[in-house]
Amino acid sequence: MQQTTAKEGIRLLFDEFANEIYRYALFTLHDDAEAKDVVQEVFFRAFKQWESFRHESSYKTWLLSIARNYMYDVLRRRKTREKYLDQLPSPSENLPGDFQDDMIVLRESLAALKDSYRQVIVLRHIEDLPVNEVAGILGWTEGKVRTTLHRALKRLREFMEERG
Repeated sequence: MQQTTAKEGIRLLFDEFANEIYRYALFTLHDDAEAKDVVQEVFFRAFKQWESFRHESSYKTWLLSIARNYMYDVLRRRKTREKYLDQLPSPSENLPGDFQDDMIVLRESLAALKDSYRQVIVLRHIEDLPVNEVAGILGWTEGKVRTTLHRALKRLREFMEERG
C-alpha cells in the first residue's frame, strides 16, 4: 500500500478497519457518539501522518495506537468514573433477562477497572488481537501484556462477583 496516495490508502484502511476501531472505542468509552468521533479522528490523524508512517508495525496496529492515544485524551477530559456508568450502552431488548443482567454487570465491571486493565482486556479478548499486537498498540512488552492481562482478569472477576 506504500505506492498509493494518502487519500486512496486511507479509504482502503477505512473500509478494512473502521468497524474494529469503532468497537474498540465503544467498549472503551461506552458512548456511541464518542466512538464514532474516535473513528473519524483516527482516520483524520492517519491521513495527516500518512507520509511519516514507518511501516514498523501493521496498519491495524498503527490505527489502533492512534485510537488508543486519542481515547486517552477523551478519557482525561472526563471528570469522574461515574460518568462512565451514566453513558453505558443499554443491552438489547431481544436478549433474555438473565443475559441482559450479566451484560450489565460485565459492562459496569469493565467500567470500574482502571484504564490499563480495561484496555488490555478489550484489545486481547474483545478485539481478539494476539499478544504481540496488543503490546505494539499499548507500547508495552509482551510480558507486561500477559502480566497485566492476568491481573486485569482477576480484578474483573472480583468486580463481577461483587456486583452479581
